[in-house]
Amino acid sequence: MRGNEGDFFADLTTAPIFEDVVYESEALGLPETQNEDQLEEQLAVSARESGIEDPYAYFCTGSQDLSTAISTMTVSSEHRSSMSIHSRETQSTGFTSHPSRTSKDTPYFDQLPSFRATPPLARPSLSLDYCDAVLDRFRPGVRHRHSSSAASGANSVFSTSSSLSKPATRKQKRASGLFSMFRRDVSACSSRSHQSHHVKPLSPKLDCGHSLSKYAIRVHIQDALESGENLPPSCCGKPLPRSVLETVLTKQETDIVMNDSLQLQAYSPLQDSGYSEDGVTDIDLSGSLASPSHPTGSLVAAPDTASRDMAHEDEECLNSVLANEVFKGLRAQQKEQFRRVALFESNQRKALLAYHQWSLKRLALQRDTNKAEKTRQHALELERLDETQILAEHDLRKSQGQETQNAATALKYMEAYCSGSNPVSPETVHTVTEEDRKKLARQHVLQVKLPAKHESAINVLRAKQEKDTKMKLQKQSTDLLQLDAEFEKEKCGEEMLLARQLNRLETTIESRRKRLMNRWELQFDMWRRDWENQHGTTLNRRLPHEEWPKVEEAEEEVDPSSALALYFQMA
Repeated sequence: MRGNEGDFFADLTTAPIFEDVVYESEALGLPETQNEDQLEEQLAVSARESGIEDPYAYFCTGSQDLSTAISTMTVSSEHRSSMSIHSRETQSTGFTSHPSRTSKDTPYFDQLPSFRATPPLARPSLSLDYCDAVLDRFRPGVRHRHSSSAASGANSVFSTSSSLSKPATRKQKRASGLFSMFRRDVSACSSRSHQSHHVKPLSPKLDCGHSLSKYAIRVHIQDALESGENLPPSCCGKPLPRSVLETVLTKQETDIVMNDSLQLQAYSPLQDSGYSEDGVTDIDLSGSLASPSHPTGSLVAAPDTASRDMAHEDEECLNSVLANEVFKGLRAQQKEQFRRVALFESNQRKALLAYHQWSLKRLALQRDTNKAEKTRQHALELERLDETQILAEHDLRKSQGQETQNAATALKYMEAYCSGSNPVSPETVHTVTEEDRKKLARQHVLQVKLPAKHESAINVLRAKQEKDTKMKLQKQSTDLLQLDAEFEKEKCGEEMLLARQLNRLETTIESRRKRLMNRWELQFDMWRRDWENQHGTTLNRRLPHEEWPKVEEAEEEVDPSSALALYFQMA
């Protein structure tokens, strides 16, 4: 860290990295007086003006998974159904078909027509294939599971005993999915076709006054199939004429939808598990399903021809949209915004990592500073200890010298006394006793042992001083190790903090991307409506969005005026 940069960055935190104001200003390019909520309010007003009844459905929490779900879909992808009549009956109460794109409950999903040119499983009756194809055409968004009977019907015949092994008290099976199209409330026409799509000028006009496009007719048929009522497709309570149905259906398909009595008798025994109530399998019914009015060739070829025609029509509409200059400009705006947002996200990650690296460097520098200070203190303590020890030894030697001098003086006087002379009072006559001689001998021994005694005292003092020094060095080493341990603990805490902040950042990025994709989805639908109004047609494909740029593609030098630029100066 150069100069006073440590003090300059000391008060800096990671809060600006997560602030919405910085994101709205630098990534979205919004002015200071506007935020995302206000932007969505303005977009909702424009959407209502374009005819979208509930634009806030695009912004709600339930629709935020839309971008994730549709990001993996391609423009040419189709929802294909492999569900048999039996499996459809089993799942009759579990349909999750996609609503129109103006639905107030769920986000819009494009409803692509689904056909099966080659059924994945061979069935013994072509009539079943044909009926499946008819129903699948008008259930493009239905999700279903393969029943065990449909998966094994190509290669095995169910035995009568397996059918009879079921309890006699089993619940009555729900009616065939084919019959669910004949019940409908005729009091009003609430079809989605009148709510979300426009008609061509030459579309057939009904007695009720409505003009239905081909797509609207298909929606009416789908509504009748999914209603669970025994009523044919109708508009405003009046059944659609055969001539209208035959604009999107073949003659054979129209017979099925218009409740042909022969076909009702043929399909009524079918059960959702593949067994009939009397134990006859679907293969046993193949003879009764074969009818002269349904030749094998027409049963197989009709759905394929209609599928190709509708797919070709949708493909032409989509190509026309992709070639539109206004739409190209809209996608260019989306691409540029995605680039700015991805660049901002990349800078956020870099800023967070730079702050983390700076924090680690600051901790390491603080550790080194503390260790240097401790080492200096330790040196002073050792120096003071040495001085104390030297003074102690000096005092000891001084006292020992005094003791040696005193012992020598005492020995001198005792020897003179025992020799008969009295140095203190020579005139005084005294008698030397045996006790005096013993004292003199002891004094001689003390005089001889005194140097060894002094040397031993010096050694004891030095041993004590050495022990004190060793303990001091050990304590100093422990202090340095404690500094390293505290540094590792703080470093671990910093790593955990980085992990939590990175997780928080990724969560924030994901939430912001979903919100951004929801706004673009609404803008694309607004443009779609305008284009459909201009061309008098309906686009049944989802408009393709731009892809998010990869991280390496978002590498650019950070703008010095950015709120995140300060973090890059830490490196």
